[in-house]
Parts: sequence; structure tokens; C-alpha cells
Amino acid sequence: MRKSSKKTDEMKAVAYVRVSSKDQVDGTSLDSQTDACKDYAKKNNIELLDENIFREEGVSAKLIDRPKLALMLDYCSKNKGKITHCIIYKVDRLARRSEYHHIIKAQLAKIGVKLVSVTEPIADDPMGNLMESMLAAFAEFDNEIRMARTTGGMIARLEQGGWPHAAPVGYKRMKTATGIVSIEPNDDAPKMKQLLEEFSTGAYTVQNARDYAYKIGIRNRKNGMRTWQMIKDMLGNPLYAGFVTSDYIGGRLIKGLHQPIISEATYYRNQAILNGSLRNFSRSAEEEWPLRSGFLQHTCDKPMTGSSPRGRSGPSPRYSCMFCKAKELGVAVSKKRELVHSDFMDLMERVRPTEDAQRLFKHIVLREWNNETRDAHSLARTLDKELNALQDKRMRTLDLYIDNKISEEDKDRKLAEVDNDITKVELRRSEITDDIKDKEQVIDNALLFMSNPASFWNLAPIEVKRRIQDAIFPEGLVYDCDTGFRTAKLAESYLLIQKIPANNAEIPCLVALTGIEPMTSSL
Repeated sequence: MRKSSKKTDEMKAVAYVRVSSKDQVDGTSLDSQTDACKDYAKKNNIELLDENIFREEGVSAKLIDRPKLALMLDYCSKNKGKITHCIIYKVDRLARRSEYHHIIKAQLAKIGVKLVSVTEPIADDPMGNLMESMLAAFAEFDNEIRMARTTGGMIARLEQGGWPHAAPVGYKRMKTATGIVSIEPNDDAPKMKQLLEEFSTGAYTVQNARDYAYKIGIRNRKNGMRTWQMIKDMLGNPLYAGFVTSDYIGGRLIKGLHQPIISEATYYRNQAILNGSLRNFSRSAEEEWPLRSGFLQHTCDKPMTGSSPRGRSGPSPRYSCMFCKAKELGVAVSKKRELVHSDFMDLMERVRPTEDAQRLFKHIVLREWNNETRDAHSLARTLDKELNALQDKRMRTLDLYIDNKISEEDKDRKLAEVDNDITKVELRRSEITDDIKDKEQVIDNALLFMSNPASFWNLAPIEVKRRIQDAIFPEGLVYDCDTGFRTAKLAESYLLIQKIPANNAEIPCLVALTGIEPMTSSL
């Protein structure tokens, strides 16, 4: 019996380690993660063989389709019942998108493999699950901050009204007096103006416009006819009306520094023709109607739309149900936009986490982030010492050359080597500084969201608004134009936050809440 029990208690693991850059592959990051996973296994009496350590080299965790990750999951599946643990160094090594993290964890759990982190206290209880979800979410947030920084220069130029991309037909690239890259009309501008204004008459299809463009000399490089899609893109390009836009700025239209060749009215008319309508489309429609696109549903379970019908006193923006008739139901089926938004803000306030939940959040997350920031500061000091040492080495090389102890060729070679090392260290030092700033921004935004989700939602851009809505109300909301929001179904993680007891001394008792299921919460 004892022999059978010992066999049952045997624990075997796989480990997954990952770095995303070539420099990390060539450095020590993979090895240090591997050593940490081995130490964890040894301390916890878990068998971890070298061949069961899956090393992902130079692959981003933003992708779920990773070669070594796929191999690890396949190995665990084929050895179901034999592998008990999957060891990772840190949550963000597994995934930098929270949904990917939970997908991978669920796959492992399905075959009886428990996910454990060497550096983070995640456990199979409500507190552990909450901590793990927070870490996964902040790994994603941290990644998005980094992406935003890499495109910051591009966004800044666009926000200034510049155009850092290729010039469209009818324009050429130039720089303003202040050095901003932009565009200016060239010899083809009159032809483009003629094409765009002719199309705005409504007498042309895109194919007709293609023929007309060829006729007036708007052709490809081989002097042939441009494709149908090229002409369609030209007809809908806001650059010709003096605007700049890009995916970098979420498709917003910004007044450009360049000279337009058609009026805004012509541009909007062409947009209406291309979309099969003659009405002008609002440039800020998406920002003005954040609860649309299926999130807000009427009591008939159909999505509510947003529109601005014109009354005696002017436009009246309203959320409406296009499937229900007020006369038939005897109740309102539309409501002013500002009133619906006000009701939503009140709802967000009612689901705001308790003061105890906020304190617990600060206790868990701030401690983790402070530890990482402390490590970053320590590394920054180490890099500063390396820089000082390299600067001293550079000065010594010059001294040797001045004293005629080395040749000019040797001097140039040594200085080139030192300068190359200095550049590498300075780049790493800059990355650490940015990393520290990123963590501070993450904490500021997280604390604002926890303390006042309604205010955070109101101030956030449209992309963040919709992520907040989906995170708290994953199934959307049902709205009654007379009585307001119906009972809302909250996300499971948000329900767990609300269950945190008022007395901090009772927090260990959260283990008793393991069986919490997603439920309908009366608000």
C-alpha cells in the first residue's frame, strides 16, 4: 500500500521559458529562467528533466501560435496523467494577452496539468485566481504601453497634422519650416481635383471614375489604367480634403498642415456615394456612441442604434431600437444620448469595488510592481557603473595614444570598440528608464479605474471605453428607455472582487468561496 501511495504522489513537470528578442537569446535571460524553474522544482520535490524544458527563443508572447509552446502542450497531452505541473518563471513569459493566458491554462487544466509561477504567488483559490488574472491583465497592459511608445513619434507627427507616409497622387513630400514631414500639391493636383469633383456629382460609379481617371491622365507607372481598388481608395482619401488619418491614431481625422485640393463638402459627398448614401457621415460618430455596436440591447434583445433625428430645436442625438414601435408597445423605444450615458455612469458607480477591495488590490499589485521597479533601479545603477567604466577606458585609450604608446590605427580600433559598447549600455539604460515610467503609468491608471471606474470610463478613448465595458459586462446590457438598465450580469472576476469581505481579518476565509459561479447581480 505504501508503495502504491508513493507512486501516486510522484510529481513530474514540464517548464516553459521564453524571450522575445535576439539579444535576450544571446544573453543570459533564457538560462536564468531555466535555472529558476529547476530550483523551484527541486525545492518542491517535483521531477523536471532537461528534455522537458521547452525554450522559446525570440518569439513574442503577443502570439498564441508559438512552436515550442505547441510542442509543450502536445507533449503534455500525449503524457496525460504523467505530467502534473507546468512551471513558468513569470506569468508574462507565458502570454502577454490575458485571454491567451487563460486559454493556455485551460488547455493544461483539461489534461490535469497545474500551472505554477516561480516568482508570483498564484494558487488554486479565489485569492490566487484574482492575483493571476491581475498579473495576466497587467502583462497585456504593459505590452500595449511598450507598443504605444514605439509608435509615439509617428503618432506625434500625425497629431501635429504632418504626413510621414508616402504622398498620394497629386501630392509630393516636403518638410515645413519647422521640420515636420508633410505633403504639398504637385503637377497632378489639378487632375485629381477634377476627378474628385466630377465623382461628387453622383453621375459616376467607381468603374466609370476609373475610366474617367485614365482619360484625364491619372495612370499607373506603366501609363496604364489604375485598378478599381486604387481608384476607390483615391475617391475616399481624406488627405485631398486637408485631413490626415491613420490606424496609428485610431482612424481619427485631424486637420493637416498641407493644402487641400477639394472642399470638405466634396469629400463627405464622395464618402456618402461610396457608402451607398447621400448623407454626410460624422467623423466622430464612433466616439459619440460608445454603447453602440451590439453592447447596448433593447428589451427585445435587439441591438440599439444611435442617431440624431432633427426636431424643431435642432438635432436630438438618441439611442433607439429600430425593431420596436412606441405606438405598438405603449412605451418609449428611444432616449436621449446624454441621459443614457448618465444612467451608464450611475451603473458604473454602483458596481465600483469596495474600499477593502481597493486596499487589497493596492496591497497585492503595488507590492509586485514596487519590487519590479526596485529591481529596475538596481539594474540602472549597475549600468551607470558600466558606463563610467567604459568612459574611463576611452580616456585611457586616448592617453596611450597621446603618449605615443599605441598607433593611430590601434587607437581608432579601440575607440570604435568602446563606443560600440557604450551605445549598447546607453540603449539598455534608456530601456530601463522607459520601463520604470511605464510601470508608474500602469499603476496610476489601474488605481484610477479601481477607485472610480465611471470617471475612468468617461475620460478614456473609445478603444479603452469598449474594453472596460466588455471586461465588466461581457454579455452587454439591456436597456429599458423608461426604467433604465435591466439587471446586469457581471464578469466572474468582477463578482469575485465584490465578494471580498469588509473585514480584512477575514480575507483568508476567501478559500471558502471556491465554488462561486457567475451570477446575476442586482444593481
